[in-house]
Amino acid sequence: MILPNQRRKVLATLASPSIVATLTNLKVPPSVAAEEPSEEQVGKPKEFVNVGTQAPTPNDETSPFITLENGVKIKDFRVGVDESIVNKGSRVDIQCSGRLLNLNGVVFYNTKNNNPDGFGAIPLVIEIGKGQAVPGLEAGLVGMKKGGIRRIIVPQDLAYNKFPGLEPKPMTANDQRALDSVVKNSRRDGAILFDVQLERMK
Repeated sequence: MILPNQRRKVLATLASPSIVATLTNLKVPPSVAAEEPSEEQVGKPKEFVNVGTQAPTPNDETSPFITLENGVKIKDFRVGVDESIVNKGSRVDIQCSGRLLNLNGVVFYNTKNNNPDGFGAIPLVIEIGKGQAVPGLEAGLVGMKKGGIRRIIVPQDLAYNKFPGLEPKPMTANDQRALDSVVKNSRRDGAILFDVQLERMK
């Protein structure tokens, strides 16, 4: 227990010129110092901040993309093992994420978020050639095998700029706003990047 006269001595010591000078010259370590937001982050909606951490890319970046006749680009990261391939009329169950290339890869769709009962993500189910999904995604799925993983880059004319009501549809209001901020702005390129895993087909 510090007595009153002892407390006065402690305060007097802390107020001495040598102690004040020492405290004044202390440097706060970088891990403790408050991090200032970058100029790019100031004024951005919170869903657009730190977009680089939202959707890590597959590890293999060495193989080239293949460009289809319609301008869709595809790149396989894992080829499936089934003999059957996706074609017109195929019914496919896919796990899929969609990103906006013009917004540094902001994720606007992910089947992993479609897990209402907690038993796992519900895949997106579409039938190729029925006009259920944006044409560029359908074209990019053709040729896949069960278990395959493919990256598909869809030009804006085969994506939401001309087909706004088709799958994959954003699941939240924030995701829809992110998509609209690109496709409803004529100065922005509405190209979409899809990462797809084919779970089932028939």
